Amino acid sequence: MVAPSVRVPDTLGQTLHQLALANGLAKKGLEVTLLCRCDKEKIDFSTFSSNLNFVTIVNPGIPFERVIFTQHAYQKVKSEISRNDFDIVHDRGYIFAGSGVQAASEMGVKSILQVDDNWMRSELSATKVAKFWPYNKSAIHSCKQQIELANGGFTVSSILRDQISEWNPKAKDFSVIQNGYEDDLFNLDIKPLGIKKKLGIKSKMAVFVGALGPWHGTDELVDIAQSNSSIDVVVAGGGYGHNLPQMDNLHHIGRLERDEVPGLLIEADIGLAPYPNIDYGFSPLKIYEYMGCKLPVIATLLPSVKEATQGHALLVRPGQMADAISKILPNTKLLESMANSAYNFATQQRTWSQTIDKTISLYEGIL
Repeated sequence: MVAPSVRVPDTLGQTLHQLALANGLAKKGLEVTLLCRCDKEKIDFSTFSSNLNFVTIVNPGIPFERVIFTQHAYQKVKSEISRNDFDIVHDRGYIFAGSGVQAASEMGVKSILQVDDNWMRSELSATKVAKFWPYNKSAIHSCKQQIELANGGFTVSSILRDQISEWNPKAKDFSVIQNGYEDDLFNLDIKPLGIKKKLGIKSKMAVFVGALGPWHGTDELVDIAQSNSSIDVVVAGGGYGHNLPQMDNLHHIGRLERDEVPGLLIEADIGLAPYPNIDYGFSPLKIYEYMGCKLPVIATLLPSVKEATQGHALLVRPGQMADAISKILPNTKLLESMANSAYNFATQQRTWSQTIDKTISLYEGIL
């Protein structure tokens, strides 16, 4: 499994996703080698299956590092393929990446391409240079080439599959495998973290877990706190250079350890998932984790979020979350109904175990 952009250990969504996928496959009896940016001295190997092996890809940390890093990853993959009898190479792709599918194609090994979001839209939101024609043209060529080299692949939503089929029509044949959540970690048997007592919260508590990056519509969290004095908004996640204003009912508690997050959710009354009005075609981990802790979920109405939640969350247009909360907050029966609906849906259709089984079926179809 090739995931050059993934850092281990880390609490970013891409890391949590890839580790859950790799470890889940290993627990099913597959021998899995994960190539990533891992620091083995900091990894707690007791939390992973003995069938999962980590191989380090070193980040050069120099100008134009993505191009050089991709070449380094490509050489590393070729080296691992030559020394091991791999049945399949599973590549987590991205712009100017694809080292896994390229090496596999050259060495006669089957490969699949994993696509987690619309790489071009993510790139455009992250860097201004992506708008310029030479870069843009090269980036799209990279996306098209990765799809072409793979023997198959999957996206995390049908929305995303439609989007990337514009790069290469071959992607229309990709499978759709939604993300999942760790139901052994996020469940109803969790001990509360004690955040309400620590912060002196006596009202209802809404929670947001995630980075304060541009891919999350965190301005809405401020609007919610400003518009609803009867609710406290607790934000857990790294700032990414963004600071939230000082308010009595808005609490930024910083990044939590992974095993602390469920204890926060189990204390909350509502789970928040605001997104900017750009659909990356993603499958939102945080929403499934909220649901697994039996939280009613309020999220931004985007096609991919609608597909992910299947009617088991309240979806509102960007900028309307504060108003929606004001309307539903007094309705205890509605909140309870939303929580039950979300929990039943997540436990039945959004666990990692189900995602893993679908991934194995994809492997078997290609082999």
